[in-house]
Amino acid sequence: MRTKLNTFWHFTQSLYPHELDYLMSVQNFKKEINLKILKQIYNNCHSDHPPLLFDTSIDKRAYSYVKEWIINSLEKIDVDVFFEWLIMMDKKVLTDIISPSDEAEILSYMKIIKPTHYYFVRFYELLQYYRDYLLVRNRTKYNALIASYLDTYEKYYLKSVEINKELHLITANIVKRDTDKYRQEIENILRQIYFDEELDGYTRYRAIVRLTIFFYNYRQFDKQLVMYRHLDELCKTPLFYSKRLLANYYANRAMMHSKLNELALAEKYAYLSIQNNNSDYLFYLINLCSVLVKQGKNKEVYHLMQESLPQLKNTNNTYYKIGFVSFYIKTLLVNHQYKKAVDYADNYFNAYKKDILLHRWHLFFCSYLQALILSEKYLQILSLCRRYNLITKENHRINRADYMPIILLYSLLSEYMENIIDKDKLINSIVHATKLLMRDKYRSYKIMELLDEISELVPIEIKVVKKTLLSYLE
Repeated sequence: MRTKLNTFWHFTQSLYPHELDYLMSVQNFKKEINLKILKQIYNNCHSDHPPLLFDTSIDKRAYSYVKEWIINSLEKIDVDVFFEWLIMMDKKVLTDIISPSDEAEILSYMKIIKPTHYYFVRFYELLQYYRDYLLVRNRTKYNALIASYLDTYEKYYLKSVEINKELHLITANIVKRDTDKYRQEIENILRQIYFDEELDGYTRYRAIVRLTIFFYNYRQFDKQLVMYRHLDELCKTPLFYSKRLLANYYANRAMMHSKLNELALAEKYAYLSIQNNNSDYLFYLINLCSVLVKQGKNKEVYHLMQESLPQLKNTNNTYYKIGFVSFYIKTLLVNHQYKKAVDYADNYFNAYKKDILLHRWHLFFCSYLQALILSEKYLQILSLCRRYNLITKENHRINRADYMPIILLYSLLSEYMENIIDKDKLINSIVHATKLLMRDKYRSYKIMELLDEISELVPIEIKVVKKTLLSYLE
C-alpha cells in the first residue's frame, strides 16, 4: 500500500478531523466506492487506533477522484484562498488591469458573499473600489448591480467597521493586561460580538481569540472550555475554515486542556496543531512539548526540539525565538543535560541580551536560573538578579493573574545555599511570598510544583514551607 498509494496516504494524513466532519456533511457521491474511501479516511482520522491501510485492489482512479474532490471542496470554503483572491483583485482594480473574466468573477461572488462571510468587509471594500472604477469610465452596465449590493449591506459593513475599531482598543488593553477595572464589561462585549450571528466571520473570530487571551490572563480555563465547545461546532462549517485557523484552534485547545490538566486531550490537539507546518509552528511546538514534559515523555520532547532547531534560525519572530530557547533549556534539564543547558543559556543571553530584556525576560530567566540552580551555580544567580534588578522587575508583575515569584524563590534558595540567610529566613520569606497565591487553585498547584523542584536541594526546609502553607488553607 505504501508503494502503490503512498501519495494518497500522505495526503489523507494531512487532513484535519474538522475538515472531514465538514466533508462528510456535504458529500453526495453517487458511487458507493467513493463514499467507502471517504469513510475510511474519516475513520482513520478520528480513531485512536493506528490507521487502517487502503485497499489496493480498488481502482486508483477512484482514489484520485476522491482526492481531487476533497481538494476542490475545501478550497471553495477556504477563507485564506478567498483572501488571496481579494488581494489580487484589489491590485487589478486599483491599477486598471482588470479583465472581463475578472469582472465576471467579482459579479459571481456578489451572489455568494453575504454579511456573515469571513471576509465580507474586505469584499465590500473591493466593490467600493470597483464601483469607482466603473463610474470614472462611465460604464453603466454593472453600476446598478454594484450599487444595489452596497446599499443593501451598508449597515452591516458599517457595524463591522465600528466593532473592529472597538476590538482594537480592547486588544490593546488585554495585551497590556490593563483590564481589571473593566473585566466583566470586556468579557461581556467580547461574548456579545462572538455570538452575534449577523456579523462577519473575521470579526467574530477576532472576538474569540481575544476572549481566549483574556481567559488565559485570568486563568479562567473553565470558562474557555464552555466557549470552545460552541466554537468546535462552528469549526466544522465554512464560517471559520482554513488550515491556518484550524491549527490555531487546535493549539489554543491544547493549551487550555493542559492548564485543566487534561493531558491526553492536550497532547491530541497539540499534535494536530503541528500537523501542517506554518508560520506559527515553533509556538505550537512549544505547546506540544510542554504537554509531553508534563507526562514525562522527555526523550520524545528532546527529539522534537532537536529536529526543530534549524527552524529557529529561519524565523525573525523574537517572541517565538525566546520562547523556543527558554523551553529548549528546560528540555535539556529534564533530560539531565545540565552543563549543556547552562552553556546554551549563557551563550544565547550574551548574544541576544537586549532582545531578552526588552521582551520575554521573565520566561527566559526562569529557565536560565533553573539551569543554574540544578548546576549549583548560586553566586551566578545572585549576580544576575542584582545586575538586572530581576526581583524588583518580577515584583512589578504581582497584580497579574499569572504572577509567580519564581525568580525570588531561586534567589532566596541561592542566598541560603551560600549562607547569606539562615533557615528561618528562607522558610519565612518563601511563605510570605506565596501564601496569598495559595487561594487560587491554579497558582497553588504551580507553587507546589515549584516547591517540589527545589525540595531536592533543601527537603527539610521545603517540607516545613508546605506544611505552613497548607495550614493557611484549612
